[in-house]
Amino acid sequence: MNLDAIPIFDHHAHALFKESFWRTEPIEGCYTEAYDPLILEHFVHDSIYFRRSIRALADYYGCEPNQAAVLEARQSWNYRELAQKMFAEANISHWLIDDGIWVDRLMSVKESADFIPIKVKRVLRLESELSTFIERFDNVGDLLLAFQAYLYEQAPNLVGFKSILAYRTGLDVKRHSTETLNKSFDDLKRSLKPGELPRVNTKPLLDEALWLGAEVAAKTQKPLQFHTGYGDPDLDMRLANPLHLRNLLEAPELKGLNVVMLHCYPYIREAGYLASVYSGAYLDLGLTIPYTSRHAMRQSVHEALHLSPIGKVLFSTDAQRSPEMFYLAARWGREMIADVLEATVNDDDLSANEADWAAERILFKNASELYKED
Repeated sequence: MNLDAIPIFDHHAHALFKESFWRTEPIEGCYTEAYDPLILEHFVHDSIYFRRSIRALADYYGCEPNQAAVLEARQSWNYRELAQKMFAEANISHWLIDDGIWVDRLMSVKESADFIPIKVKRVLRLESELSTFIERFDNVGDLLLAFQAYLYEQAPNLVGFKSILAYRTGLDVKRHSTETLNKSFDDLKRSLKPGELPRVNTKPLLDEALWLGAEVAAKTQKPLQFHTGYGDPDLDMRLANPLHLRNLLEAPELKGLNVVMLHCYPYIREAGYLASVYSGAYLDLGLTIPYTSRHAMRQSVHEALHLSPIGKVLFSTDAQRSPEMFYLAARWGREMIADVLEATVNDDDLSANEADWAAERILFKNASELYKED
């Protein structure tokens, strides 16, 4: 199967570096979720993903297959022209941007839309927005009311919401008493330094803010994305298992909520199970593709399809910083999905026509329908 003609609805990604950062930042950070200097300076070069990528980029740039040659070749390009060329060759038609990270180094959503001539929309990161409310309020009840009102106000301008609760206190979201919430908020306020934008790590406050965000997402019919599974060492992987989302998926007051489990690795099977039994659960293959080996990428796509209905499996690049990341993720995403769908035909799980249908669903139509963008 060749899936190059099917556009990718990239439902979860981030923005590109502003040019000055693209030309000066070390590329190693694009190939790992680590931020340990020793990993970045030495060990990332030993990873399968890095070595495979250098060879692929060397082929793209027409240079020797080593890091030095790739770095020299990419510097010779006009940044805008390279970015537009790579996005075009990746055949990405829609780019949904979570703009809650590196706001000083990455382009804004508007700048991204001006830079790349495709459909670009914003996904609001709940925890990043919540942090801007903390200093303005002395009462947790007033804060949460204002936060929810703000989310309703922003919803018409968004395609969805995103939570990084897995990076903070975990996905086992609970409801908390007023007394517990007050203490949580008061402790946080006492810990703040004047003018500091806080990193909120208090579970009662984060859980309650997430629940309110989920109510807004359900009532405005905007998908709510969750980081699940693999990520940087800021998270506890045990608390990032998507099975913890059961409370949200079963809550009667959140009826109609669509939850998108991002990344999922190594919890692909768990996410596939949830997608098979909860109507509002969807799973994403991004980050697993392209960060892992070819074998792991294929295996993850296979495992996503063990139980999950094909109409609930989505592909994203989860790319950021450099256009090369979008190009590589799109290239290997198509290759791996094609390989797995061919195997399903050989195994008589799908017919050839059904495999073609599945490819279009996974790469484009599922996300297009879920986010109501065509």
